[in-house]
Amino acid sequence: MYSKTVKLKDNESLAKIDLETGELIELAFKPNNIPDDKEVFEPNGIFKKDYTNSWKFLNRELKPIEFKAAHTLALMAKAHTNSLEPLNDETTIPQLMEILDVSKNKVKPILDRLWDYGVYGRFDVKEAHIPYTKYWVFNPYLSFNGKLIHSDIARLFRNTHCAKAFNNNMYRYKK
Repeated sequence: MYSKTVKLKDNESLAKIDLETGELIELAFKPNNIPDDKEVFEPNGIFKKDYTNSWKFLNRELKPIEFKAAHTLALMAKAHTNSLEPLNDETTIPQLMEILDVSKNKVKPILDRLWDYGVYGRFDVKEAHIPYTKYWVFNPYLSFNGKLIHSDIARLFRNTHCAKAFNNNMYRYKK
């Protein structure tokens, strides 16, 4: 008895031949080696990692309306970059009111508080042949969609309160 790894194309299958009888037997195997009592849950769903320590920190520190706004931004974050596009410094108060589902008088205080905690960042960029842009980016220490993150993005948020809570579940923001 021995085993050997064989690479197959999509249209190929494994079979064994009994050298004494010439019998050809196709080998049945489970794709991806998924156990019988498991299944792929919603294969077309969007995968996003949320970090419990950071979210528990915000839940302790923020008012419910602020926490909801942070969660709304998390749901907007784009895969692999955490960009909050189309949000930027030019986004109007009425647009922010609609997105965050808050009144006109609460938009600025809520965003200021989320900014203070490091929930999102504003970054300036001037690329060749592209107008000057200020990007809003969601903190990847709260949630991130993807396996790999550009080191610069992680580094930008490394010293935020959310990142400190990510690394220490007992962290408190002492103003």
